[in-house]
Amino acid sequence: MNRANETEVRWLSFRLRNGQSIGPEKLRAAWEQAAETRRCAVRREVLPGGLAVYSLYGPGFLISPQKAEESIRAFLIKEGYLFTMTHVVGKERSPT
Repeated sequence: MNRANETEVRWLSFRLRNGQSIGPEKLRAAWEQAAETRRCAVRREVLPGGLAVYSLYGPGFLISPQKAEESIRAFLIKEGYLFTMTHVVGKERSPT
């Protein structure tokens, strides 16, 4: 479920509620579109008690991390997922 050798930074993490889950291909496609790069990976880690945490990874540079977060949130809402998400870890940067 990951391509760790192509990614560097965990940008977002979230938990789905009410026993919901999402497939890796669907999540990765949405994250690639939101992050505006194909250098993305997704991971699902099951914590003690069966709680799953989804993590979204990408390169150390994203053109607009806040836009990526807003886009992935909109995708999850549109698809009917109930979730809790952490904040973006990077800062907005412009291309050099």
